[in-house]
Amino acid sequence: MARVLILGAGFGGLTVATELHRRLKKIDHEIVLVDRSEHFTMGLRKLWAMVEIEDYGVGSRSRHLLNRRGVEFLTRNIVGIFPGQRRVETDRGSLEADYLVIALGAEPRADLVPGLAEHAHNVWTEKGVPGARDALADIEEGHVVVVIAGVPYTCPPAPYECTMLIDDHLRERGVRDKTKVTVATLQPMLLPNAGKAGSDWLAAQLGERDIEFQVGRKVERFDAGRVVFTDGELEADVIVAVPPHRAPAVIKESGLTGEGEFIQVKPTTLTTDWKQVFAIGDVTQIKLANGLLLPKAGIMAELEGSRVAAAIAADILGEGKAKKFDGRGFCFMETSKSQAALIEGDFYAKPEPNVQLQDPSDKNLEAKHIFEAERLTRWFGS
Repeated sequence: MARVLILGAGFGGLTVATELHRRLKKIDHEIVLVDRSEHFTMGLRKLWAMVEIEDYGVGSRSRHLLNRRGVEFLTRNIVGIFPGQRRVETDRGSLEADYLVIALGAEPRADLVPGLAEHAHNVWTEKGVPGARDALADIEEGHVVVVIAGVPYTCPPAPYECTMLIDDHLRERGVRDKTKVTVATLQPMLLPNAGKAGSDWLAAQLGERDIEFQVGRKVERFDAGRVVFTDGELEADVIVAVPPHRAPAVIKESGLTGEGEFIQVKPTTLTTDWKQVFAIGDVTQIKLANGLLLPKAGIMAELEGSRVAAAIAADILGEGKAKKFDGRGFCFMETSKSQAALIEGDFYAKPEPNVQLQDPSDKNLEAKHIFEAERLTRWFGS
């Protein structure tokens, strides 16, 4: 009987687990999914909670629901990974398998930027949302600044989505005419993976909303009410900061990243240097034709997970090789509480990614809500 061990129950891990069970349900198999947290909630909910669109917990599901859907879910902390043996040490014993899939994501590291944890709201973690929500609910006038303080980070368009939702929220409260909104990034353009055309499109969206944007602003530190860059500073009444993300410590400690910060995988197969060991999603690093990196986003982890599930099932069933992962993906970027834009990309295209952007519409926002509902049902049941 084939045994598959999946580490991490986010978009990627959930997809591998549920897709594998569907493909292998006619034969004996064992799928074990491990995560340190019992509950799953999509990251998009953080911004919704921040601007009071809907409570964070509405979209939350217990991962233990997977136990009645052919997947054994275990709530454990992973303390060691031994890829050559396809063995994992947890706080409650060892786990081994015939196939190992690593989908542990990337963690926001506020500690890498001086003062960020003390003086800015980090809404890339659930615990940072209430403070940002309260600050935006209280402000009557002043300056709100959103800062991309490090790279890489998850979901490249999200800081701009965050900024436009803040703008819309302040308008809804009737205080936008007395507040200034600015978004700053250390990157040379707003959306490097979307190229100059995509960055210009986003600049126009921000401009229409009277949102100031600054590029090439590297953060030195955060002080109380102030962002200090290497080339100047910004005074602010509310600061929302996006910290750099890194692979979990256990990944680095297990030697899976080599000299880098993330696991290197083959772009079309998501295989690692170890036999029958795969890595998907934000924990990986895939270099594109133009030297940039494949975006870290839930949909990319999901699509990679589908490919890995197909590959493992094909190997177990003796059905040959699975279709390659083609580097295509999409995301919805909310521009207000009533509309969203659609970004679609062929990221493996040469000589650079081919990214298309669809202007904001209520239809796209509806599609984003459907996107969440469909996946919650697919993974956890109705």
